[in-house]
Amino acid sequence: MINKILVAVDRSQGSQSVFEHAISLAQATDAKLMLLHILTPTEPEHPIAPNFTYYPLVQPRDYELYQREFIRYERHGLEFLRHLSRKAEKKGIQLEFTQLAGNPKQIICEIAHNWSADLIVVGSRGLKGLKEMFFGSVSNYVTHHASCSVFIVRQLLDSASEPAFS
Repeated sequence: MINKILVAVDRSQGSQSVFEHAISLAQATDAKLMLLHILTPTEPEHPIAPNFTYYPLVQPRDYELYQREFIRYERHGLEFLRHLSRKAEKKGIQLEFTQLAGNPKQIICEIAHNWSADLIVVGSRGLKGLKEMFFGSVSNYVTHHASCSVFIVRQLLDSASEPAFS
């Protein structure tokens, strides 16, 4: 029986499909959803950190600018989650959300385990070969390391890079 569904979302076009599949599953099973957004440098909106080298040349104003931009990035992520949660609540779905920063592969598995999820819904960008090796495959990692079942929503490679939510 599926009672808790963890949904990993980002602001890509393909994430809309992941969200819609999760909504359908939650409606069919009367399950509770948890939306998970992970702040990562791979998202187009992520600010570029000042470059720290052996001889720190970063000016305090550069670091302060980065901090302000990162706070804006975090807020935008939370607005994105609130937007999705309103859509789900309109359909009568119980929902909670969280936003964390770090390695998506590991965080998805940790949250699923700690929240006792019965199912993880995650997207796949369709990377193959060298691209998968260098950029990694979140869905592949989650499939092999999650403590519950995983539902993978396949996406076209072109649509995965286009921002869907602003």
